[in-house]
Amino acid sequence: MRMKNLLWLQSGCCGGSTISFLNVDQPDFFTGLRLAGINIVLHPSISLESGREVIDVLEKCRKGEIKIDILAVEGAIHLGPNKTGKYFIFNDRPFKDWITDLARVSDYVVAVGTCASFGGIPAAGSNPMDVTGLQFLRETKGGLLGEGFASAASMPVVNVAGCPAHPDWTYETLMFLASAALRIEDLDRFNRPKFFYSKLAHHACPRNEYYEFKASAVAYSQQGCLFENLGCKATQCESDCNERLWLGRTGSCTRGGFPCISCTSPKFPDGFTPYFSTEKIGDIPTTLPLDVPKAWYVGISGLSKLACPERLRVNAVSFKEIDVDQV
Repeated sequence: MRMKNLLWLQSGCCGGSTISFLNVDQPDFFTGLRLAGINIVLHPSISLESGREVIDVLEKCRKGEIKIDILAVEGAIHLGPNKTGKYFIFNDRPFKDWITDLARVSDYVVAVGTCASFGGIPAAGSNPMDVTGLQFLRETKGGLLGEGFASAASMPVVNVAGCPAHPDWTYETLMFLASAALRIEDLDRFNRPKFFYSKLAHHACPRNEYYEFKASAVAYSQQGCLFENLGCKATQCESDCNERLWLGRTGSCTRGGFPCISCTSPKFPDGFTPYFSTEKIGDIPTTLPLDVPKAWYVGISGLSKLACPERLRVNAVSFKEIDVDQV
């Protein structure tokens, strides 16, 4: 069977999703791609081509001389100034035009990371460079390619959101596409694969017992839930971070004592500030969980605190001791 060709482009980004993808470990990066039947035509960090050689490959892809089965784009796309795209020129052409041309001849198009999916950090604030995602700008459909864009395989842009995207999310999405196993009905309302984005980062968090009884930490390094006081947005973040785990399958943001900032969301980053404190109306956080009715949460939170076991109440504001001999 023919190997499927993957062309990977980097636009306005830090390269974090590439670094994350290179850490895929079950199987490793090169073995995984080989097993999935994927051949890398070009990747800025991996390929040997440079200079004129890169342009030659891109021209052959654009003209159809090299078949593109999967086009992966990492990073936000520059439209400015005044929709010219001249903030990012590549070989005398706006890079957005390269992306548009290559997307038209690709069987599938994948936005890797929140920047390529929704604009992400480059689109924050007033969006001075007028950047966008491939088919969304934040929560609004459109982006560079337009709301009605469909690839040669009749698929919209597949958004593998995250800042960065988990290596499994990227690898498994490419694997599904290479085998034509991903369908439109497998995508959520923001074109993210439901396999990864139908749960919340809150699910399987080791602090959930504290969460249920509203036993909350008031300072970092304490053992309690980070939601009520310290800005954790895991109840808003659609991802399987606390089930899939990161960093050698050992950690996540909340497992490391850091609040989730909901980086898989189209509203990231502006929609989740402040990051390290929780805005409230009275005693009720303004960012209420997505998986329970708001009225239920407001009604039950007070009862949960009253029912909180003393063990949790004490431990929530206690600092966990570390055995230095095991560090």
